[in-house]
Amino acid sequence: MKTFLTPIIIFCGVLLAISCGEDRTHEYEEKTQHNHWMYDVMQDRYLWAEALSSYEPTWKNFFATPENFLATLTAKSGHSDSWSYVEIDTVATDSHERGYFNHINSYGFDFVLMTDPTGQTTRSVLRVLTVYPDSPAERAGLVRNDFICSFDNYKISTSNVSRLQKGTARSLEVRHLMQEELEGNIVWKDTVTVSLGASEYVEDVAFPVSNLINVNGVNVGYMMCTRLLECPSEKGSLRANTTVYRDDLDAIMLSMKHAGVDEMVLDLRLCNDGTLEMAQRLASYVVAPQHLGDTFVQTIWNERHTANNQTLSYDASVKNLGLSRVYILTSSSTQGAAEWLIHALQYTMGEDNVITIGEATAGQDVLTQEVGHEYYVHLFPVVAYVADGGGTYGYSSITPTYSVNEQSYLNLGDYGTLDEILFYTAVANILGIGQDDSESGEESDNSSEGDAVE
Repeated sequence: MKTFLTPIIIFCGVLLAISCGEDRTHEYEEKTQHNHWMYDVMQDRYLWAEALSSYEPTWKNFFATPENFLATLTAKSGHSDSWSYVEIDTVATDSHERGYFNHINSYGFDFVLMTDPTGQTTRSVLRVLTVYPDSPAERAGLVRNDFICSFDNYKISTSNVSRLQKGTARSLEVRHLMQEELEGNIVWKDTVTVSLGASEYVEDVAFPVSNLINVNGVNVGYMMCTRLLECPSEKGSLRANTTVYRDDLDAIMLSMKHAGVDEMVLDLRLCNDGTLEMAQRLASYVVAPQHLGDTFVQTIWNERHTANNQTLSYDASVKNLGLSRVYILTSSSTQGAAEWLIHALQYTMGEDNVITIGEATAGQDVLTQEVGHEYYVHLFPVVAYVADGGGTYGYSSITPTYSVNEQSYLNLGDYGTLDEILFYTAVANILGIGQDDSESGEESDNSSEGDAVE
């Protein structure tokens, strides 16, 4: 593995070399060439490159790790740039982690750390939020809304929670909640032991859940999207040379159209990775048909690269669903391509026709792009604003039309069912009824009374 020596050690070495009369300038160049290369690229391609034109890093800066050196440069941009990043060939990390889940080495589930929801103790527990397909967690039988109370006989704590992100095989104590009929108290229902296999690379499928339900005569479509990519990732930043995810999207939307979908719910709460082209394709399916051919988004690059400025339109060649409005489920993990899509649709169709449900999004109005690969370093700086059809950028996170914190509910429910509170809220809004109204066509545990986990 390539290592980066500390500035103090290098500086002492340089002093020693000078005292001995030996010219070792080449060693300085070898140890800093990756950061000098990054500096040159950032001065040219970075969206806010002008802010770097008068900045000259010190020799200490150049000896920093690539991540820290990039942070030094982005800090000089005058913008809150938390989006630019680097990947190192010799270090296996996931630049698109989501909560406690990463693709490179993971048990394959995400969770939230919380205090015992029964209130009987002050112990910490983990609540399982998402279990990813073909992962050690799925093979072990973990499901959404399981509570992990201990592992390998260790109590859960903030100091050891990282051990349930990746590692060797584990033995888990898993429990479930129930509400007492008479008193209404929340208590533990049962305890089971789950054997979890060792962590591994886990690819979360781009469109893991889709279905269409009929509620009171209304055909409501649902599709979850975790990654707006054309194809699966390889073990690193490279993409496989296929269009399997794009083909999946096309097949799902064609099925919805043939089934006569009346309303569509897009679940983007887990979508934090994607491309302009896939965002454009998905948006073209759900935008009101009269807007096909209108501007979807515009990219705005720095003054040196205005030739890269691009205008993408809603694609009239797709089998548009013919909708007048769309519902979108969001969370703090909703980021990048998913946000570009939401902002674009809201500009085109109006916010009254693009209803968001969930939590505020991450707030990324910029495009990052790999602009080089040298000296073991892949550089992904911010290179352009992504503006809506009216040319507006600089927006922050999206505040949902209906703010819903799923963690406050006793039953999380499976994605795409009326037991899941965000989807239930969308369907209730479609039908024009309250969340506690039994006319939803299917009994739901997520009524607004008596089931909150405080």
